[in-house]
This record gives sequence, structure tokens and C-alpha cells, in this order.
Amino acid sequence: MTLRFWLLQALGWSFFLLIAYIARPSEESVSNAFQFMAIAALSMAGMLASLALRWLYRTLQADGYGELRWLGILLMASLLAAIGVDLLFHNALSLLASLSPGLAALHDAQPMMSRAPLLAPAFIAWSLLYLAISRQTRLAEAARHQNDLRLALKDAQLQRLLGHVSPHFTFNTLNNIRALILKDPELAREQITRFASTLRYQFTGSEEALVTVEEEMAVVRDHLSLVGLQLGDRLRYREQVDPRALPLQVPRFCVQLLVENAVKHGLGRSSTGGELHVNVAASDGLLRIEVRNSGRLSVPDGSGTGLDNLRQRLQLSFGANAGLGLEEQGAFVVARAWIGSRT
Repeated sequence: MTLRFWLLQALGWSFFLLIAYIARPSEESVSNAFQFMAIAALSMAGMLASLALRWLYRTLQADGYGELRWLGILLMASLLAAIGVDLLFHNALSLLASLSPGLAALHDAQPMMSRAPLLAPAFIAWSLLYLAISRQTRLAEAARHQNDLRLALKDAQLQRLLGHVSPHFTFNTLNNIRALILKDPELAREQITRFASTLRYQFTGSEEALVTVEEEMAVVRDHLSLVGLQLGDRLRYREQVDPRALPLQVPRFCVQLLVENAVKHGLGRSSTGGELHVNVAASDGLLRIEVRNSGRLSVPDGSGTGLDNLRQRLQLSFGANAGLGLEEQGAFVVARAWIGSRT
């Protein structure tokens, strides 16, 4: 709970105390001090009830109710809070009146439900103010989050321009396509189209931090087709993609980076090549991406500029509900990324 929240709580319920004291019923047999203490106790009970409302609203906000439903929840919760505080205060006052006959007049002057008409508007006003401030805070946090995500994406794209889309890859691809022109013009045209699609995916969409699995897998296939011109039979590729995963979103370059990493540090270093498997599955609200390639880890802890950048973008997009791991399993290196629902 922030300092601002407590400051607003103190100011708001102090104002309620003042209004309640001014609007109190006139009872000359009870001293002003007793009346003030009773109203102060009522204000404290109201503050505690507002904390319960705060807990309720924060719990329900995760479910994303619409505006009209929120209004109904707000009114119902405020009325129930007002009735609850009134009943609690009335019973407490009854107990005190039985112990101190001097308070009987105050108890008689404030029958059950006499405080609810004052408490209900106070809780409604408090709820509206709290939800408005909470919404503005969330919008500001979302704006900062989106800005951080865009900066990270720009950094990722810059790193790809400097590293992943290297002159070496570009020249090899162009030379391989050039060799195909006379041998197989139709295949050469197809590979030029794939190369153009790969470049377009890399250089455009700078504001789109997230893409669908279907979009990502399309560029992965284009890239591997181009890599296949160089590796030939040394690249033995297999994929298994769950149809339910296709519309789900992943960070741009997520699967492609894992595949490129597998080729660059695994298959590309082997004279005999090896196997590359890509599995994408979705179940129970969790998207699982696995890239498995023949070889050994080139970095023991699975770190690296590209992988570290991907971990950062996964965290920015999905928080603690996403992660990335890299390990050796027998003769294979396995990269796993998992993405849960955003909260």
C-alpha cells in the first residue's frame, strides 16, 4: 500500500468524520466528547471496510469485467459495506450502553440502520474514486510497459541487423540462388520470394512486438528453406505444430531466433549436419515451444546476446508467466520457451 493511498484514506475519512459530526442527532444528555468518540469509531470502521472493498476490487479486476458490470458490483458492494458497518456499530453501541447507562441515550438516538444512509454514499464515492485512480495508474503502467517493450524490440531488431542478418548469410543466400537460376529457374524464383519475405519480416512491423505463431512459423520455414540451399542433406528438419497454437501470440523473432541459434551453433558446425525438430503445443492456457537440434551447448549456461534479449522480451510481454531454458539432453541441445496467459 502506497503512501498516497494512506494519505487519501486519512483525508477522506477525516472529512467523513467531520460531516458525520455536524450531522449528528442532538442529544444533550451525552457529552460532545462521547459523541465525537462514537463518530470517530464509526469512521475507523468505515476505513477498515474500505480496505475490504479495496481487496475485493483488486481481486475482481483480474477477471476483466465490463463497465456496466463493474458499476453493479460497486453499488452492491458499497451497500453491503454500509449495512455491515451499521450493524456492527449498532451492536457495539448496544453493548457499551448496557455497560455504561450514560450511553443509553446515544444508543436510543441512533437506531439500527440510521447510519447506513450516510455510509452508503461515502462508500460509493470512495469506490468510484479508488477505481478511477486505479484505472489511471494501470493505464500509466501499461504505457510505460509498452514503451519499454518497444525499446526492447528496437534493440532486438538492431542486434538482428548487426548479427543475425549478417552479410555472410546474405551473400551465401544470393550466391546459392544465383547458382540455381540456370539449374532450376522455378526453384530460384521460389527462393527469391522466400528471401524477400524473410527480409520483409525482419525490417518491417517495428511497432508489432507480438505476432501469431502462424506468422512466426511461416518465416521460420522460409529461413530454413534458404539455409537448406547451403546445408543440403545435412539439414534434417521436422516440425510438429498444434493447430490450437497458431493464433496465439509470441514475441517477434521468438521461434526464429531459437532455430537460427540451433543452426548457427549446432548443425552448421557439423560436417555431417544433424536433426532439427520444432514442436509447438498449446494446452491448459500454456504455450510450449521446443527447438531440438543435434550438437552440444556452445555456452555452458545457455546465455548469449540473442537468448538474453529474448528472455527480456518474454518477461516484458508476459511477466512471470513466460520463460526460456536451454539444456543438453543426450546428443541434443534443447531450447524451451513457455508462455502463459497475461495478467
